[in-house]
Amino acid sequence: MLRAFCACLALVMALTLGSTGDSDAQSRSRRHQRHQQQTQPEPPPPPPPQPETPPPPVPQPAPVPAPPPPPVQQPIPYPTEQSPLPVKIMEAPKSDAELAAEQKDRDDRAALTERLTIYAGLLIAVGLFLALAFALRAVRRSAVAAERNMTAVRRAFVYIGSMTWDAAGANVKVGPVWANSGTTPTRSLRISTNWKASHGELPPDFTYTYPRPPERLLLGSNARTEAGSMLIPMRDIQAAIEDRVQLYVWGRATYEDVFDGTEPHFVEFCHRIEAKGTAPNDIALTFVHYGHHNRSEQDSQRSAA
Repeated sequence: MLRAFCACLALVMALTLGSTGDSDAQSRSRRHQRHQQQTQPEPPPPPPPQPETPPPPVPQPAPVPAPPPPPVQQPIPYPTEQSPLPVKIMEAPKSDAELAAEQKDRDDRAALTERLTIYAGLLIAVGLFLALAFALRAVRRSAVAAERNMTAVRRAFVYIGSMTWDAAGANVKVGPVWANSGTTPTRSLRISTNWKASHGELPPDFTYTYPRPPERLLLGSNARTEAGSMLIPMRDIQAAIEDRVQLYVWGRATYEDVFDGTEPHFVEFCHRIEAKGTAPNDIALTFVHYGHHNRSEQDSQRSAA
């Protein structure tokens, strides 16, 4: 008990001495600081304030683009009681016979496709050939038509330009004037003529004959000539004036043109003579077309068509 009391007293005295020493140390430190402040000289007055210089602009770094937001992952749907579950049906392996049948079917289809392709190519080739043939035919027809038109324009074309007559004693000389309107001369021109005093009109089936041999001559381009003249007795002229007979003259000219490959041409005529006045010195003759004998090969071709 005594020991405990002595220990407590010693602890109290130690704490008291420590606090007193600390107070003395602090007093001595304050006195030393006041002495130093009194012995130090006064500091110089501060310099006048200088105007503040603005700091240089600091370059700003380029804005860095913000990175794209990460993709939002969609939640993986999990099967629920309401959603159906996928079911994969596995087919049973095929037998060798089924595989062979399928291969044969594919081969047959490929062969059929190849044949159809060949047939289509042949049809196209035939169509092109026919189109080319028709085109060449049309071109040929056009060329033939153009050549034919040129030939028709330039070829010799003989026709009756007029009829002349002249009293020659006891006869009247009647002659046709032949004309060529083409730009090329005739070739192998033959002219035949005849006349008849008929009691009445000539029948429709009358045969026009030429007992004399034909006259041969050449008729140039745009030329005229009198050929095939006939002598009619003055008594027949007087009978025609008195309407006791009717006088008819007819003729035919056959010829070729200078173009190769063309058909021969012909022209025919038949006129009835109307006589007036008094024979032999006061007569007047007029020639009138009569019947179907006034024609050319072109008229015959049109009639045949």
